[in-house]
Amino acid sequence: MEDFNKNQVILMLVVLNLIFFVSTLSLGRQVHKKNNELKNEMSTRFDLEAKEADFNKTLSKSEEKAKAAEQALGEEKAAHQAVKKALAETQDELDKVTKLKETLEEDLKEALTKKSRK
Repeated sequence: MEDFNKNQVILMLVVLNLIFFVSTLSLGRQVHKKNNELKNEMSTRFDLEAKEADFNKTLSKSEEKAKAAEQALGEEKAAHQAVKKALAETQDELDKVTKLKETLEEDLKEALTKKSRK
């Protein structure tokens, strides 16, 4: 009977060792799988961070270009307003000269008419 108990204990220990061994292998496989997933995730994160940094650089350059374009547009608007004002002043002067010309033409016609009557 003692042999039987010893064999049972040995058999139970062997079975427990097998269960422990299988569970250890399973855990090792799971850890390896999780480690690979973590490495892939970290690689993806690093790639995304690099892309984000490139995007931010491009965005800042675009913002600088937009500011420069806005400044140039403001300068162009100011120049346009100055030209518009100068054109309005020139138009006023042209109107004055035209009125003066008409007045002179009328005076000339009157003088010619008076001279031809005399």
